[in-house]
Amino acid sequence: MSRTVLFIEPDLDLLGTLASGLRSRGLEVWIANDFDAALERARATLPDCVLLGPALTELERLEARLGEVAGLPDVPRLSLARGAGRAQRDALDGTDPGAIAQRVYALPPQRTAVPAEGSEFRGDLAHASIVDLLQLLTMNRQSGTLTLQTSLGSGEVRLVDGDIVDALYRRLEGVKALYRLLGEREGSFNFAPGNGMPLVRRIDSPPNALLMEGMRQLDEVKRRLDQLELNDDALIAVAAPSLDAPELVQYVMHALAIPRTTVELLDETNALDLEVMNLLAELLETGKVRRITGGALRMELADSERIGVLAALIKRATRPGFFGPPRVGIAAPARLLLGALAALGRLAEAMVPPEAVPAAPIPHLLATLRLPDGVDLDVMGFPLVEAYAPLSALALPGCIAVARLGESKTLAQDLELLGIPTLERSDLAAGDDPSSESVAALICDLVERAVGEVP
Repeated sequence: MSRTVLFIEPDLDLLGTLASGLRSRGLEVWIANDFDAALERARATLPDCVLLGPALTELERLEARLGEVAGLPDVPRLSLARGAGRAQRDALDGTDPGAIAQRVYALPPQRTAVPAEGSEFRGDLAHASIVDLLQLLTMNRQSGTLTLQTSLGSGEVRLVDGDIVDALYRRLEGVKALYRLLGEREGSFNFAPGNGMPLVRRIDSPPNALLMEGMRQLDEVKRRLDQLELNDDALIAVAAPSLDAPELVQYVMHALAIPRTTVELLDETNALDLEVMNLLAELLETGKVRRITGGALRMELADSERIGVLAALIKRATRPGFFGPPRVGIAAPARLLLGALAALGRLAEAMVPPEAVPAAPIPHLLATLRLPDGVDLDVMGFPLVEAYAPLSALALPGCIAVARLGESKTLAQDLELLGIPTLERSDLAAGDDPSSESVAALICDLVERAVGEVP
């Protein structure tokens, strides 16, 4: 990547000669023969290095003038001397452009865009972090919108007279959106000036305090994620929250009634990521939320050849007189149904309903599988609680086959009465939660059993 050098030298002959030598070595050189010209150029974009020519003797004045441009005093500086006679111990030989270029390339990149008053500018986040950009904009009391494009989506930060008044990032708003944006390291930015006050002001904190707290929270969230080691795991609540629980606890527990990854959960709530992560650590420790190993990984129900066959079989197996997608059922203890729900959620074809799992152990929809040719297949869950077993008869019509992962005398009688094919799979009831692979295989077996393909 090319490096930029702001070369300040009153001697026009030396200025032109050395600039040509540095450009021939791949450097981008901006020349200035006085302080005013140098500062005007730096206000547009900060260089990676300031190169001070040997004829520049007003060093005290230089320090004062550099401070007129935000960020410029922090840019590395190199001093030149004529030949071997060096006034400063670390000065470079001004007649050796190769050595000068080598020193410049050894410096870390420093380029950061700085807007002139009322001007639009754009750039790459590889050259300027969002924190640096916002610091410069607030220090210069800019008004306008900083638009950001990242790999995850677009965002905006809105400023009025140097105050950050609002932020948007994907579906997030306000302080939470701003903190998320501060953590982005790749993408592009564009600042468009404007003096209009946004319709909504969601942020009221002082800019410096806001940015410092944002960076602190980003570090704390990362530390929490490392501690919990969730990786590819999903999370699910094992019980409903109490009615007197804090609002955030109730929201998180209801959201985790169906399995969600940490990223999905953080995106679901307006609470700050650090608040949610601290709460998650507490809920996991107390056993109110449990992790589902590999719950964030996704797989397909079957390979492309078999899934087309399954879609055709489902059309054949549809029960006459039933309105709606055909159904297959999984009858299991409530704990296993939660595991099956998590496994279904990892299937690429599955659409898990947004509503929570019923508090009572009654039949409910686990997922709808979208297959080729517009074929849908509902997967129903039948909790094996004998006191509620009579309710199963209300959901069994439309089922083309049911897998039984446990015993229920009432359910067995209803299945026999309705002539619904049954698979006995008590082996899946042993051990931990069923895997996505085993649930996918079970669904395929149920469809094939429904049309007599499996004895």
